[in-house]
Amino acid sequence: MVRYLASRLGMLLLTLLLLTLFVFALMHLAPGDPAALMLQGLGASPDGNMIAYYQHKWGLDQSFAAQYLTWLLELLQGNLGHSYITNKPVADEIFSRMGPTLMLMASSFVLTFLVSVPLGVLTALRERSLLDRVVYGGTVLGLSIPLYWLAIMLMLLFGVIWPLFPIIGGGSLRHYVLPVTTISMIQSVYFIRMIRSFTLESKQAFYIEAAVARGLRRRILYPSYLFRAMLIPFITIVGTSFPSFFGSSIIIENVFSFPGIGKYMLDMIYIRDFPVIQGCSLLLASAIFIVHFMTDLCYYLADPRVRLEKQRWEN
Repeated sequence: MVRYLASRLGMLLLTLLLLTLFVFALMHLAPGDPAALMLQGLGASPDGNMIAYYQHKWGLDQSFAAQYLTWLLELLQGNLGHSYITNKPVADEIFSRMGPTLMLMASSFVLTFLVSVPLGVLTALRERSLLDRVVYGGTVLGLSIPLYWLAIMLMLLFGVIWPLFPIIGGGSLRHYVLPVTTISMIQSVYFIRMIRSFTLESKQAFYIEAAVARGLRRRILYPSYLFRAMLIPFITIVGTSFPSFFGSSIIIENVFSFPGIGKYMLDMIYIRDFPVIQGCSLLLASAIFIVHFMTDLCYYLADPRVRLEKQRWEN
């Protein structure tokens, strides 16, 4: 376990190091000069002396290697730089907006989990029944509905025609109802189809048929055989769903003017605040890699075959 954890952790650290280089290089490959773009955004004419002043202030007149090493050393100390527009620390700007986004994503995931897992398993166990046909048809329809269109329809129905919930802002729990519902409805379609598919595949396995032939009751068969066999696919679904939920939250935050990190990042992209864009991109990519790292650990703990294969490889 220790050797496996150390190898995966070393791979994660190497990946994060390469990620910092990729993100930093990508920002420098973006068209336009940050100083000139900032001055244009403020309504000032980009004078050559002013551009040179801000380039020297931000260290843009140095070589690429010197800028990267300086930024990497600051990053190791927890400093993501300062915003070109507000001159505030990027880390403070990001973390002050992270709470609402995490709340939105966690609520959406819990609601998606509570809806999709029972429906996915139940429709698979009752294959070709009326419930299976209705749910399957609903998921096919749901796959063709854009997220932003569904958000606008919910805003129109429950915010304008029937003003039950607020449609702009995020100051109270009532502001979360429509955004969370929108994300959960779209994500549940994917979850239901995948869980139904995995349940059908596991249900047709030979050991399940042997257990049924021995006359095992459902209360023993499902938890001990069927659901246990679905553990690895379920970990895969959960571990790979983080980018989808975050991508959905970016769209929803902009539709509902929700004060989260997704809306903030998109606003900074419009005004070319490169340190903020760089910090948000690095944070998002790092979170994805860390979630995948934890998913690998869950594989190791949940599936004995992974441990046995690792032992064969080490020997």
